[in-house]
Amino acid sequence: MSNSARLSRCGSCAKSRIAATGRPSGLSVSDEHVVNRAIPLLLFTLVVFSAPNLFAQSASAADSTLAAIKGMYDSGSYISAELQTRRVLEDKRVNDTMRVQLEKYLGFALVAQGKNESAEEHFINALRLDSSLTLDPVLTSPKILSVFEAAKAQYQAELSAGQSKTHGRPKGLSTVSRGPSFRSVLFPGWEQLYRGKRTKGYILLGVGAAAAVTAIVSDFLRRDARTNYLNASTPALAESRYHTYDLYYKTEVYSISAFVLIYAYSELDAFLDLPPNLDAAYSPSTRSLSLGLHLNF
Repeated sequence: MSNSARLSRCGSCAKSRIAATGRPSGLSVSDEHVVNRAIPLLLFTLVVFSAPNLFAQSASAADSTLAAIKGMYDSGSYISAELQTRRVLEDKRVNDTMRVQLEKYLGFALVAQGKNESAEEHFINALRLDSSLTLDPVLTSPKILSVFEAAKAQYQAELSAGQSKTHGRPKGLSTVSRGPSFRSVLFPGWEQLYRGKRTKGYILLGVGAAAAVTAIVSDFLRRDARTNYLNASTPALAESRYHTYDLYYKTEVYSISAFVLIYAYSELDAFLDLPPNLDAAYSPSTRSLSLGLHLNF
């Protein structure tokens, strides 16, 4: 038999095999089940490990921008630091956590240029966004501390007189919508990340992704287990396969329930800023930049 005849015969056999069983030759029922289960698990890995990295890119860019501004200030390039900070503040996508730091460094740069009145205004802007703002008395120059304390006194006077309610957004600060955006609807945690609540955002995003993908994987496995259960040839085999089916069914239900709860919490938090408040914020001074984690209930 010639090679072409052998190839033609093998091709006909393969086509007959696929037509009869729905599977290519050499792929058994168990192999097909392994493939069907591996695909959802692969999707799970891609979603859980890739999604947070996508959202982390914007946070990393913000950190780099702030570090660059701090470097300009530390090197004595006060005018460059001022111009760069003003440029970034014009971006409506900048969240409030970042704005606090930008307003402070803008105040630092202005004090260094002798523009104390303008610096005081920007310190007040920062205090309006974060009333707990403080400067390190050891690492911050007395001149900056003096201007900051004056700004803080003026801000507290505003609060006492009830004027802060009529001011709205700080003067010179771009208007950014405080209400929830489309991000809160698409997936849990995205809105929190956008607002600078990174710890809470990553937790909601990771747990939400895990619950969603677990539900999808469980659905695939449940369908497969149900088919095996219905095709059982003996009562003992049927009982064994039913337990497997019931396990995947409960896992799917619990995963969906968990995702619904996480989604509901994320939506309410976008409106009401629910506890716990996990605020990773900068504590800048003239010489150093540190990170702090505050748990407020």
